[in-house]
Amino acid sequence: MFRRMTRERYLSDDELQRFMDYARTRRHVHQPRDYAFFALIANVGLRPSEARALRLRDVHITERSRWIYVRRDKRNGPTPNTELELPPLIAAIVGAYVQTLTEPEQRLFPFTKRQSGRLFHYYGEKAGIAKTFRLYSLRHTCGMRIYRQTRDVRLIQAILGHSRLKASTAYVHVAPQRIGEAYRDLGTVA
Repeated sequence: MFRRMTRERYLSDDELQRFMDYARTRRHVHQPRDYAFFALIANVGLRPSEARALRLRDVHITERSRWIYVRRDKRNGPTPNTELELPPLIAAIVGAYVQTLTEPEQRLFPFTKRQSGRLFHYYGEKAGIAKTFRLYSLRHTCGMRIYRQTRDVRLIQAILGHSRLKASTAYVHVAPQRIGEAYRDLGTVA
């Protein structure tokens, strides 16, 4: 059975844009770190715990390649660790931030689950985002954006690191206008 992705679990394009705009333009000493953290979750689909576990040695950004090594940490069973290629813009954001770090074992985002959740709510409040969202909503937003673009559930499974296809189907729901489009494309036989 398919679960339906409720509206409260992902941000609209406008809400995501406002959130990322605030993260990009905030004047604060930790702005590059925060911006890279949120950009990775919202655009690459990392779990917040996976982003918090990243170390400097896991980031490989050069002129020829741009990828990160992600330790998948799903509780329901082992999922393979993954090398994820970064989109050019996200690689630039993360690359600019990691240049400030020096130790290979240094964590990129050295805050706890609670601190990162509070940070998300702070940015969300400043950006005018509803309080019903949580940090994980950025990951759900990434999944929804991938599905809207590709309509490929297997691709969502691979990118988000789901061990079972059923978990990826949460991003699949049919809008009423798509039903009408399907009937028009199918034609009528009488």
